[in-house]
Amino acid sequence: MWALMIICYFCMVTSLFLLSITGLQGYYNFIIFKASYQQFALFSTTFYMFSETLIMFYFIGSGTAIKKEVLESGLKSNTYDKVKKTKMLLFPHITLNMFIIATAFILIGAVDTGATSSLIQNIIFLVGFIHFLYTMKIQHTAFKENIDLIIELADLNQSKPLIS
Repeated sequence: MWALMIICYFCMVTSLFLLSITGLQGYYNFIIFKASYQQFALFSTTFYMFSETLIMFYFIGSGTAIKKEVLESGLKSNTYDKVKKTKMLLFPHITLNMFIIATAFILIGAVDTGATSSLIQNIIFLVGFIHFLYTMKIQHTAFKENIDLIIELADLNQSKPLIS
């Protein structure tokens, strides 16, 4: 679990870096690793989608494990309510941000064909990028709350008598 969380953080930072480079490449129109703006945006968006999906699966998996532990240990059900509250805050932001970034990527093709203005695509990308920064903050808080809950469960299980 700890390794997966570290991988999630690595993916978050890498996504931030790749999306930053993509934004700069779209604005200044330079080539990076022999990749045009469209090619690098495809790579960045694909990696971003993978990392956000991985983070969602982390919270789904850890939530399931916590629920199982709560049910098996006979602990208060409000322990699992914390997990649900965290997911209810986190998942809508991740999903919305994935939608905004995907829309910005798709609009690259629309700009190339002349179907829409590059200003619209740039604004949507900028909104998605700023929202991604906010989503990263929420993700970090969710990771901290998840770790605190796991520590709390471990402490409760250690203090529980073996014979009741």
